Amino acid sequence: MVVTVLFAVFFLVLLLFTWARVQEKSALFFPAGDLNVTPADLGHEYEDVFFRSGRYRLHGWFFPGPGAGVVLWLHGNAGNIADRLDQALVMKEELGVSSFLIDYRGYGKSEGSPSEKGLYKDAAAAFEWLQVQKRTDPLSVILYGHSLGTAVAVDLALDKGREAGGLVLESPFTSARDMARMVYGGFPVDWLMSLKLDNVGRVGNVSAPVLVIHGVDDTTIPFGMGQEVFDAAPEPKTFLPIPGADHSDCYEVGGEKYWSAWRNLVQRLTSNVQR
Repeated sequence: MVVTVLFAVFFLVLLLFTWARVQEKSALFFPAGDLNVTPADLGHEYEDVFFRSGRYRLHGWFFPGPGAGVVLWLHGNAGNIADRLDQALVMKEELGVSSFLIDYRGYGKSEGSPSEKGLYKDAAAAFEWLQVQKRTDPLSVILYGHSLGTAVAVDLALDKGREAGGLVLESPFTSARDMARMVYGGFPVDWLMSLKLDNVGRVGNVSAPVLVIHGVDDTTIPFGMGQEVFDAAPEPKTFLPIPGADHSDCYEVGGEKYWSAWRNLVQRLTSNVQR
Protein backbone atom coordinates (compact mmCIF):
# COMPACT_ATOMS: atom_id res chain seq x y z
CA MET A 1 0.00 0.00 0.00
CA VAL A 2 2.79 2.40 0.98
CA VAL A 3 4.70 1.59 -2.21
CA THR A 4 1.59 2.29 -4.27
CA VAL A 5 1.07 5.67 -2.60
CA LEU A 6 4.73 6.63 -3.07
CA PHE A 7 4.58 5.62 -6.72
CA ALA A 8 1.41 7.69 -7.20
CA VAL A 9 3.06 10.72 -5.57
CA PHE A 10 6.19 10.29 -7.67
CA PHE A 11 4.14 9.98 -10.84
CA LEU A 12 2.15 13.11 -9.95
CA VAL A 13 5.31 15.13 -9.28
CA LEU A 14 6.83 13.91 -12.55
CA LEU A 15 3.65 14.84 -14.39
CA LEU A 16 3.64 18.32 -12.85
CA PHE A 17 7.32 18.80 -13.66
CA THR A 18 6.82 17.77 -17.29
CA TRP A 19 3.73 19.94 -17.62
CA ALA A 20 5.55 22.96 -16.20
CA ARG A 21 8.53 22.58 -18.56
CA VAL A 22 6.25 22.34 -21.58
CA GLN A 23 3.97 25.15 -20.46
CA GLU A 24 6.65 27.68 -19.56
CA LYS A 25 7.90 28.03 -23.13
CA SER A 26 4.48 28.00 -24.77
CA ALA A 27 3.27 30.53 -22.20
CA LEU A 28 6.23 32.85 -22.68
CA PHE A 29 7.16 32.91 -26.36
CA PHE A 30 4.61 33.99 -29.01
CA PRO A 31 6.65 34.48 -32.19
CA ALA A 32 5.08 35.58 -35.46
CA GLY A 33 6.69 34.60 -38.74
CA ASP A 34 5.17 36.97 -41.28
CA LEU A 35 6.45 40.55 -41.46
CA ASN A 36 3.26 42.46 -42.20
CA VAL A 37 5.15 45.64 -43.13
CA THR A 38 8.72 46.58 -44.03
CA PRO A 39 10.56 49.90 -44.04
CA ALA A 40 10.53 49.75 -47.86
CA ASP A 41 6.72 49.72 -47.79
CA LEU A 42 6.89 53.08 -45.99
CA GLY A 43 9.66 54.51 -48.18
CA HIS A 44 12.42 54.52 -45.55
CA GLU A 45 16.11 53.85 -46.02
CA TYR A 46 17.37 50.73 -44.24
CA GLU A 47 19.59 47.67 -44.52
CA ASP A 48 18.06 44.20 -44.58
CA VAL A 49 20.50 42.29 -42.39
CA PHE A 50 21.15 38.59 -41.96
CA PHE A 51 23.69 37.44 -39.38
CA ARG A 52 24.52 34.24 -37.52
CA SER A 53 23.97 33.22 -33.93
CA GLY A 54 25.62 29.83 -33.61
CA ARG A 55 24.01 27.55 -36.19
CA TYR A 56 21.03 29.85 -36.77
CA ARG A 57 20.64 32.56 -39.38
CA LEU A 58 18.94 35.59 -37.85
CA HIS A 59 17.30 38.61 -39.42
CA GLY A 60 17.17 42.28 -38.59
CA TRP A 61 16.80 45.82 -39.91
CA PHE A 62 19.44 48.52 -39.55
CA PHE A 63 18.35 52.16 -39.79
CA PRO A 64 21.18 54.65 -40.25
CA GLY A 65 20.68 57.87 -38.32
CA PRO A 66 22.32 61.27 -38.81
CA GLY A 67 23.44 61.56 -35.20
CA ALA A 68 25.74 59.68 -32.85
CA GLY A 69 24.74 56.51 -31.08
CA VAL A 70 23.17 53.19 -32.03
CA VAL A 71 20.17 51.61 -30.32
CA LEU A 72 20.09 47.81 -30.26
CA TRP A 73 16.41 46.79 -30.00
CA LEU A 74 15.55 43.69 -27.98
CA HIS A 75 11.82 43.29 -28.29
CA GLY A 76 9.16 41.54 -26.22
CA ASN A 77 7.78 38.02 -26.35
CA ALA A 78 5.21 38.40 -29.12
CA GLY A 79 5.20 39.30 -32.82
CA ASN A 80 8.39 40.37 -34.59
CA ILE A 81 10.32 43.48 -35.60
CA ALA A 82 7.56 44.67 -37.93
CA ASP A 83 5.43 45.38 -34.86
CA ARG A 84 8.12 47.81 -33.61
CA LEU A 85 8.58 49.67 -36.88
CA ASP A 86 6.38 52.66 -36.05
CA GLN A 87 8.26 53.36 -32.82
CA ALA A 88 11.64 52.91 -34.51
CA LEU A 89 10.77 55.48 -37.16
CA VAL A 90 9.62 57.97 -34.52
CA MET A 91 12.84 57.36 -32.60
CA LYS A 92 14.94 58.14 -35.66
CA GLU A 93 13.09 61.42 -36.08
CA GLU A 94 13.21 62.37 -32.39
CA LEU A 95 16.76 61.28 -31.53
CA GLY A 96 18.66 61.02 -34.83
CA VAL A 97 20.30 57.79 -33.68
CA SER A 98 20.83 54.65 -35.72
CA SER A 99 18.76 51.60 -34.79
CA PHE A 100 19.34 47.89 -35.16
CA LEU A 101 16.12 45.88 -34.77
CA ILE A 102 16.61 42.13 -34.55
CA ASP A 103 14.34 39.13 -34.38
CA TYR A 104 15.39 36.40 -31.98
CA ARG A 105 15.56 32.81 -33.17
CA GLY A 106 12.09 31.62 -34.17
CA TYR A 107 10.75 35.14 -34.70
CA GLY A 108 10.12 36.75 -38.10
CA LYS A 109 12.63 35.52 -40.67
CA SER A 110 15.04 34.18 -38.05
CA GLU A 111 15.70 30.45 -37.91
CA GLY A 112 15.33 28.18 -34.89
CA SER A 113 13.06 28.26 -31.87
CA PRO A 114 13.30 30.57 -28.84
CA SER A 115 14.81 29.73 -25.47
CA GLU A 116 16.25 31.81 -22.64
CA LYS A 117 19.88 30.98 -23.40
CA GLY A 118 19.20 31.26 -27.12
CA LEU A 119 17.89 34.81 -26.79
CA TYR A 120 20.97 35.80 -24.81
CA LYS A 121 23.20 34.38 -27.55
CA ASP A 122 21.20 36.17 -30.26
CA ALA A 123 21.61 39.55 -28.56
CA ALA A 124 25.35 39.00 -28.20
CA ALA A 125 25.58 38.05 -31.89
CA ALA A 126 23.74 41.24 -32.87
CA PHE A 127 26.12 43.32 -30.75
CA GLU A 128 29.08 41.62 -32.42
CA TRP A 129 27.58 42.38 -35.84
CA LEU A 130 27.51 46.07 -34.95
CA GLN A 131 31.14 45.96 -33.86
CA VAL A 132 32.42 44.02 -36.88
CA GLN A 133 30.19 45.20 -39.73
CA LYS A 134 29.57 48.79 -38.60
CA ARG A 135 32.78 49.29 -36.60
CA THR A 136 30.64 50.55 -33.77
CA ASP A 137 32.25 51.66 -30.52
CA PRO A 138 30.55 49.59 -27.79
CA LEU A 139 30.23 52.69 -25.62
CA SER A 140 28.11 54.33 -28.33
CA VAL A 141 25.51 51.54 -28.13
CA ILE A 142 22.31 51.78 -26.07
CA LEU A 143 20.73 48.43 -25.24
CA TYR A 144 16.95 48.84 -25.38
CA GLY A 145 14.86 46.04 -23.97
CA HIS A 146 11.08 46.00 -23.82
CA SER A 147 9.15 43.54 -21.63
CA LEU A 148 10.77 40.12 -22.20
CA GLY A 149 13.62 41.96 -23.92
CA THR A 150 14.56 43.70 -20.67
CA ALA A 151 16.03 40.44 -19.35
CA VAL A 152 17.92 39.98 -22.63
CA ALA A 153 19.25 43.54 -22.40
CA VAL A 154 20.36 43.08 -18.78
CA ASP A 155 22.18 39.87 -19.67
CA LEU A 156 23.99 41.58 -22.54
CA ALA A 157 24.87 44.56 -20.33
CA LEU A 158 26.65 42.13 -17.99
CA ASP A 159 28.88 40.79 -20.77
CA LYS A 160 32.30 42.21 -19.90
CA GLY A 161 33.43 41.88 -23.49
CA ARG A 162 30.57 44.02 -24.73
CA GLU A 163 30.11 46.90 -22.31
CA ALA A 164 27.51 49.23 -23.79
CA GLY A 165 27.11 52.93 -23.15
CA GLY A 166 23.54 52.81 -21.87
CA LEU A 167 20.71 50.49 -20.85
CA VAL A 168 17.00 51.26 -21.31
CA LEU A 169 14.49 48.92 -19.69
CA GLU A 170 10.89 49.56 -20.69
CA SER A 171 8.04 47.71 -18.93
CA PRO A 172 10.45 45.41 -17.06
CA PHE A 173 9.43 42.50 -14.83
CA THR A 174 11.32 41.36 -11.75
CA SER A 175 11.78 37.75 -12.90
CA ALA A 176 10.05 35.04 -14.90
CA ARG A 177 9.34 33.17 -11.69
CA ASP A 178 7.63 36.17 -10.09
CA MET A 179 5.52 36.56 -13.22
CA ALA A 180 4.55 32.88 -13.13
CA ARG A 181 3.41 33.13 -9.52
CA MET A 182 1.36 36.20 -10.41
CA VAL A 183 -0.25 34.57 -13.44
CA TYR A 184 -1.13 31.43 -11.46
CA GLY A 185 -2.61 33.33 -8.54
CA GLY A 186 0.31 32.81 -6.17
CA PHE A 187 0.57 29.05 -6.71
CA PRO A 188 4.30 28.15 -6.36
CA VAL A 189 4.80 27.00 -9.94
CA ASP A 190 8.17 28.73 -9.95
CA TRP A 191 9.92 25.80 -8.27
CA LEU A 192 9.12 23.71 -11.34
CA MET A 193 10.50 26.26 -13.81
CA SER A 194 13.79 26.23 -15.69
CA LEU A 195 13.38 29.82 -16.94
CA LYS A 196 14.85 32.54 -14.74
CA LEU A 197 15.01 35.82 -16.68
CA ASP A 198 15.99 37.47 -13.41
CA ASN A 199 16.08 41.23 -13.83
CA VAL A 200 15.88 42.26 -10.19
CA GLY A 201 18.63 39.85 -9.16
CA ARG A 202 21.06 40.82 -11.92
CA VAL A 203 20.56 44.49 -12.83
CA GLY A 204 22.55 45.61 -9.79
CA ASN A 205 25.74 44.41 -11.47
CA VAL A 206 25.51 46.45 -14.66
CA SER A 207 27.95 49.32 -15.17
CA ALA A 208 26.09 51.34 -17.82
CA PRO A 209 23.73 54.22 -16.98
CA VAL A 210 20.19 52.86 -16.64
CA LEU A 211 16.85 54.34 -17.71
CA VAL A 212 13.75 52.47 -16.52
CA ILE A 213 10.41 53.35 -18.15
CA HIS A 214 7.07 51.91 -17.07
CA GLY A 215 3.45 52.67 -17.81
CA VAL A 216 1.58 53.38 -14.59
CA ASP A 217 -1.46 51.56 -15.95
CA ASP A 218 0.40 48.56 -17.36
CA THR A 219 -2.06 45.64 -17.46
CA THR A 220 0.56 43.04 -18.42
CA ILE A 221 3.47 43.68 -16.03
CA PRO A 222 2.60 45.50 -12.79
CA PHE A 223 4.02 48.98 -12.41
CA GLY A 224 5.44 47.94 -9.05
CA MET A 225 7.75 45.47 -10.75
CA GLY A 226 9.29 48.28 -12.76
CA GLN A 227 9.86 50.20 -9.55
CA GLU A 228 11.56 47.16 -7.98
CA VAL A 229 13.89 46.77 -10.95
CA PHE A 230 14.78 50.46 -10.77
CA ASP A 231 15.46 50.23 -7.02
CA ALA A 232 17.82 47.30 -7.65
CA ALA A 233 19.76 49.11 -10.40
CA PRO A 234 22.99 50.97 -9.58
CA GLU A 235 23.60 54.66 -10.11
CA PRO A 236 23.54 56.50 -12.42
CA LYS A 237 19.89 55.69 -13.06
CA THR A 238 16.61 57.39 -13.98
CA PHE A 239 13.04 56.23 -13.46
CA LEU A 240 10.31 57.48 -15.78
CA PRO A 241 6.72 56.54 -14.89
CA ILE A 242 4.21 57.26 -17.66
CA PRO A 243 0.73 57.94 -16.23
CA GLY A 244 -2.03 56.57 -18.44
CA ALA A 245 0.31 54.29 -20.40
CA ASP A 246 -0.25 50.55 -20.72
CA HIS A 247 2.35 47.94 -21.65
CA SER A 248 3.43 48.96 -25.16
CA ASP A 249 2.34 52.57 -25.67
CA CYS A 250 4.71 54.51 -23.42
CA TYR A 251 6.26 56.37 -26.34
CA GLU A 252 2.83 57.46 -27.60
CA VAL A 253 1.32 58.41 -24.24
CA GLY A 254 4.55 59.86 -22.81
CA GLY A 255 5.27 62.05 -25.83
CA GLU A 256 7.94 64.68 -25.22
CA LYS A 257 8.52 63.51 -21.65
CA TYR A 258 9.42 60.07 -22.98
CA TRP A 259 11.80 61.33 -25.66
CA SER A 260 13.39 63.87 -23.33
CA ALA A 261 14.48 61.05 -21.03
CA TRP A 262 15.98 59.26 -24.02
CA ARG A 263 17.76 62.44 -25.15
CA ASN A 264 19.39 62.85 -21.76
CA LEU A 265 20.81 59.34 -22.00
CA VAL A 266 21.99 59.84 -25.60
CA GLN A 267 23.70 63.10 -24.62
CA ARG A 268 25.45 61.39 -21.71
CA LEU A 269 26.57 58.60 -24.03
CA THR A 270 27.83 61.03 -26.68
CA SER A 271 29.85 63.06 -24.19
CA ASN A 272 31.44 59.91 -22.74
CA VAL A 273 32.48 58.65 -26.19
CA GLN A 274 34.01 62.00 -27.13
CA ARG A 275 36.24 62.14 -24.05
